[in-house]
Parts: sequence; structure tokens; C-alpha cells
Amino acid sequence: MKKLLFILGLAGVVLTSCDPQKAEGEFVTIDKNAESLMEGATFAQFALEDGKYVPSPTGNYIQYDFPGIQAVTVFWMKDGERKVLSYGKAGGMVYYLPGRGSDPLQTLYFAYINGDGAEVIAEKQFTLEVAKALDPATKLLASELGSKKWKWCPTKVNDGAVWGNGGYLAGPQDGTLEINGAWWGCGVLDGDCGDKFDSQTQHAGDRWPAIEGECYALSYMEFNEDGGLLAYSPDGVKINEGTFAVKGFNDNEIVNADTFSRGTLTTSEGAILWPFQINTNGGQPTEFEIGWLDATRMILICPATSGNGWDEATWWSFMSDDAPALLGAADWYWKPTTVNDGAVWGNGGYLAGSQNGAGGVEGAWWGCGVNDGTCPDTFASQMQHAGDAYVAGEEYSTSKMSFNLDESVITVYDKDGNQIRQGSFALDLTPNPDTFSVGTLTTSEGTILWPFQINTNGGMPTKFEVGYFSSDAMILICPPESGNGWDEATWWSFGKK
Repeated sequence: MKKLLFILGLAGVVLTSCDPQKAEGEFVTIDKNAESLMEGATFAQFALEDGKYVPSPTGNYIQYDFPGIQAVTVFWMKDGERKVLSYGKAGGMVYYLPGRGSDPLQTLYFAYINGDGAEVIAEKQFTLEVAKALDPATKLLASELGSKKWKWCPTKVNDGAVWGNGGYLAGPQDGTLEINGAWWGCGVLDGDCGDKFDSQTQHAGDRWPAIEGECYALSYMEFNEDGGLLAYSPDGVKINEGTFAVKGFNDNEIVNADTFSRGTLTTSEGAILWPFQINTNGGQPTEFEIGWLDATRMILICPATSGNGWDEATWWSFMSDDAPALLGAADWYWKPTTVNDGAVWGNGGYLAGSQNGAGGVEGAWWGCGVNDGTCPDTFASQMQHAGDAYVAGEEYSTSKMSFNLDESVITVYDKDGNQIRQGSFALDLTPNPDTFSVGTLTTSEGTILWPFQINTNGGMPTKFEVGYFSSDAMILICPPESGNGWDEATWWSFGKK
């Protein structure tokens, strides 16, 4: 509701600011049509070079002037919606950089309000520079938006390790939670791994404890399209800044059959999270073999010092924050938690704190698990929460839901792979520190697996707070109706096989 009120408030400002020529007693309105609006209007294009505006026939800085009138609104169109560049002025300069792959010939629109309230729109085409296409590796690392976060991805090594050692040249990595050739590993400080970063400070040389902040589940590094690489603590404090480049990457193909490498990531010293080669007293390599790289997953390898097969190598496991790619990359299943020895759905105190995806559910009081699982309470014993909308088959370890990104549709399947139902969804990963959420999932009613709010006799919410989201874990929260902290909330735990 806060977000909605804020948007409505802005809309009010736009309406009053966008049409100053209509205010009585302040301006004399001159009625126009599209043709007369452009009469006398002047335009010029500029590029920004060394901090100075330089005339350019393809410049993205467009200067405009409409003499004799008070205001125009300048905008471009995307998917039928206006994208406003400027309003409230009859002259000024706007910046417009078309997205990668766009036609350099672009149309800008200029809107004017006549005295009777009718809107007049004129248009003009400009030839512009477009955003440069990214090479395949940078596109994966930084995304089409030009910047992307990467976090630790717990593996099956040592119950959640994200960094460790293994035999060099053991074979190719496949992007799963297995690490081919791994011997051992340690995990994030707030995770379940038997060994954690703070017990391995001998590998960090003299940089511990200054970099402790990069050793948590929500610590992250940010790759930017300009080659910048930044490291942050979970609360967004920048810990380190460096650079990166990629060589030899070709659509995740193995480019060196001898090393099973898919390319090379080169960085400035110490740029990635926990950038240490194991057992070298703080050695920080600057060149890493890419064991695996796609939109959601990255595995890096530092070869053995000797270069010999099965001598000690170092590995790193990361996952991305690319929400669409993560959602659609694979089907989502129930993911048992440490709550009640395997619960996947239950209740807890609202606003108990941040979720970290490490196995538990912050604030949980109780939960039940899949019918074929280890939790002492199962869905079969909790039918009072399902009301009349219960559909058999969605409460097993093999039940699943898939996200169709093109159609924004969720499809739910029973334990045997038969479709149960479909519904629509939208995901907004805008964090809300007040609720400890990393975003919001909105669905049509009854769309997710076991879509019931606890103790409401079958109530099916359509809006869920995203407590945690990664390549292999998603925790959803339905707040209590009161919205008060520690009142009863409902939680769901999903993951991938």
C-alpha cells in the first residue's frame, strides 16, 4: 500500500507540473495542432566528450526549443507505454540511449495541451547511437541491464560449501550443485556447512577480518559491463573494487579439452569474493578457469600450482541474481528445511528477521512436510488448512511448479507429472528493509503449490513477500492480516532438484 500511495502521489505532481499552460491567470494558451506545434521548433544533437557537449549527428543528448509556448512533454514509447524524458519546459536537453539491438532511427514525441484540455502530439525522428552489444560472457555476467549481482551458491560438498579444494583436471563441471573433483570445502558464516570461512582464516593472509563481510549468504559481487567488479557485504557496504575481463568464452562450450575449461576470467588482484588460492597463505590469483558459466551459475577453478592432474586446485561456487533466468531455468519443488525435521510449509512470527536460504526459516514456529518425507507432520495431517480448493498430488517431493516467462504463467503438476492448474504471476525484486523482504511475488488465486494461508480454512493469498531468492531456494512469506510483528505469518520453502 505504501508503494501504491507513493505512485499516486507522484502522479498528482505530474498532472499539475506537466500542464502549467492550463493554470488560469498565469499563461496565455496558444492553441496548436501537430503541424503548427513543430513550426519554429529547433533541435540539435550532442555527444558528451571529456565533460563537454560536442555537436554530433548521432548524439544521444538532444536539445529542443519550442518558441512561443510554455511547456511540452517529451517522451518515447515502449510496449505501448510512454517513457517520459522531460516535462514542464518548452526548451531544454534530454538524454536518450536506445537499448542494445535497437534501430538507430528513433522517434521522440512532443505533447502539448491546448486551452480546451485536448492533447496535441507531434513527433520527430532522430538517428542515435545505440547501446553497444555485449560479448557473450559479459552479457551473462552483467546482463542486458549492464550490471548484475552474484552471490555464493552452496553446493553438496560438505553440506553447503562454496569454496574449497579438489583434484585438478578431474573432469568437466556441469553447473549443478556437485563440484566435480572436490575433496573438501567451507561455507558462508550463516550457513549449514560443517566448516565456515571464519575457521579458515589462514587462507586469507593479512586480509582477515577486513573482508569478513563478504562471507555471508547475502554477500555479493557486482559485475558491470564496463569491466568493473565490486564486492559488497550483506548490508550493501562496498568492501572491494576491481576489474575483470573474459577470454576464450564461447557459449559455455569447453574450449580447452585438456583442462575442461570454458574460458578464462581475468581479474585485478583480490577482486572476487574470498579471492584466495587454498593453502597459499593469502595468495590471490588473477586468472581463473571458467568451469561453468550461464545466466544463473558460475564455477571458477584455480589450477594446481604444478599444473598436474589431481594435484590440489581451488574452486569457487556462485549464483546470480538474474530473477527471470533463475525462475525459468528449471522446475521448482518443495525444499525441506530444518524446521520440524523437514517442513516445507508452516507458520511463524512475522518480521522476525532476514531469511538467508541456508536451510532454516527465520521466525518459524512450526511446519509440515511432504507426504513422502521425513517431517513428523505432513500435509496429509493438515487438510483443515486446504478448504474446498484442495487438489490431491501437490504435496509430495516430486510435485512441482514451472514458470513460463514468456506468458507469465505458473503451471502446477502433481507427483506423477500431471498438470493440476495454471495461473498468472509477476515478480518484483524490489527490496523492502521494513519487512526484510527481497521482493514481491503476485499471482492469481491458488497458483503456487499448496497455496493456502495457515489457519484461514482455505484462504488463498495472491501476494507473497519473497523472503529469499536464489538459483536453488525461494522462501515466500504471507504476512498476517494485522501486519504486526510476531503475529502469525505463513511461509513456503521451494527449491530445485
